[in-house]
Amino acid sequence: MKVAFLASVSWLAPLAAAGPLGNTGNDGSVITVRSAFGDVVSTHTIPMRKHNLAPSTTHPALHGRANFPTRLKNILDVYYSIDLEVGNQTIPVSVDTGSSDTWMVQEPYECVSFWYEPGRKPDCGLGAGFKGNLSGGRLPDLPLFVRSYVDGTFVEGFYGLEDVTIGGVTAHNQRLALVNYTYWHGDNQTSGLLGLAYPYLTSLDGSDQNQPPYDPVFTTMWRSGAIDPVFSIALSRTAGQRNNAGSVPSGGKQQDSYLALGGLPPVDVDEKTWARTPIHGMNAVPQWGFETDERGMYIVKPDAFVIQKGGNSSDAGTDIVRNTTQTPILIDVGATLSYLPKGLVNQLYASFDPPAKYMSSGGLFYAMCNATVPKFGVQIGDSTFYMAPEDLLRQTVRDPTKQWCRIGVTDTDVPPHVLGVSFLTNVVAVFDVGKSEMRFAARKDY
Repeated sequence: MKVAFLASVSWLAPLAAAGPLGNTGNDGSVITVRSAFGDVVSTHTIPMRKHNLAPSTTHPALHGRANFPTRLKNILDVYYSIDLEVGNQTIPVSVDTGSSDTWMVQEPYECVSFWYEPGRKPDCGLGAGFKGNLSGGRLPDLPLFVRSYVDGTFVEGFYGLEDVTIGGVTAHNQRLALVNYTYWHGDNQTSGLLGLAYPYLTSLDGSDQNQPPYDPVFTTMWRSGAIDPVFSIALSRTAGQRNNAGSVPSGGKQQDSYLALGGLPPVDVDEKTWARTPIHGMNAVPQWGFETDERGMYIVKPDAFVIQKGGNSSDAGTDIVRNTTQTPILIDVGATLSYLPKGLVNQLYASFDPPAKYMSSGGLFYAMCNATVPKFGVQIGDSTFYMAPEDLLRQTVRDPTKQWCRIGVTDTDVPPHVLGVSFLTNVVAVFDVGKSEMRFAARKDY
C-alpha cells in the first residue's frame, strides 16, 4: 500500500473448464456455477506470485502510497505481483487496489540515496525494467510523474502511451509512467506497480494535486468492452503446490493466488456466504476533507466486527464483543496487516490468552506464539468472515526471542482504516465498479 503526502508469467489458458467452481455434465461438457450474484469464473485469470520479505517493522519496501490524503505507515512483509505485457516486453509489478497509476522503471535509470556511503553505489532493489521507448511516445504537455512516499522514497519520470496486456486483455494506447530517477528500497523482484483503483486518484498528481484524471489500465479495459467492469482477487497465504510440469500434484490442494478480470478466480468458496456492500465515495471519511462523493478507492462500511474469546476451544463463545460502528474501511491488497480503530483492536488484543502486549522493539503488538487465538470476524450483510488463526497470529513473524508472534491486526488513531492481506487471504473479494459494490465469499479451507 502506497501512501503519500497531501502536498507535494505464465498466463492461464482460457478457463472454459471452470475448475473448482464448475461441474462436468454427463456428456463431458462444463457447467459453470454462478455465484449468488451471477458472477462466473473469468476467462482472463492471472496467477499472482506471493512474495515474503524479511520480517521487519522498518522495512521500507512498498511502505505507504503516493498522493494520498493522510499518512499511513504500512508494515509490509508480504506482497503479490504479476507480469505485465508492456508493448513487447514483460515487466514484473506489484498489485495494488489502493492506487490507480501504473508505473515501472525505464532502463537505464538513476538510483540515488539520502545517505552517502563511500565506495558504495546506491541499490534501489528494483527488478528488470522497461527498455527503449514507448511505441506511443512520451506525452509532452503533461507535468512530470512524481510520487513521494511516507518512508522517504520517491519515483520521478514521465507519462507515455503503450499497449498493456494482462491475462489476454489489452488496454490499447494506455497512459502509464516510466520512472528514470528514484530513491527506492525493493527486493529485486518487481519493477513497478499496477494500480487498480478508480481514475479519480490519478488527479492527485504533482505538488498541487489538481491534474485532470485519466483512465488507468483496468478502466481502459472495461470501457473498451473487452471485459465487464469487474475484477476479483483471491490471495492465498501459501504458494501454490505445483510440480515441475506446472500441475497440482495428485492429492494436493491448489493454493495459488489470482487476479481475475471480468469475473471470479478459480478457487473454492462457501457459496452460502456470498455478501454484498456498497462502495462509498471519498467523502465517506470526513477527516480527509473531500467534498465530492466521487469514488476513488474501495471504501466499504462493514456491518459489524465480532470478537469471540476461546477460539475453537470447548468454551468458545462465552465472551463476545460486537462492534456495530459503521467505520469506513479500505479494501487494500497492498497492505500486509489490517488497520482498525484503537478501541476495537485493544479489545482484540485483550482476548488473546495470555493477552497480547506491545513490543517497542517491534513497534507493534505481539502475542505468545502458542497463545489461544480469539475468533475475529468482519460482518458484511448476513455473513461474518473470520480470520484464520494463522492470519491473526502470524507464526512467520516473530520477535528476537522467537517466542512472540506478530498479530495481523494493528490499530490506528486516524483514518484510513484498512482490511489488508491478513483479512483477504480468507475471502474472495469482487470489486464491481459497474454496480459500485463489493462482494465477498469465504474461502474454503486450504
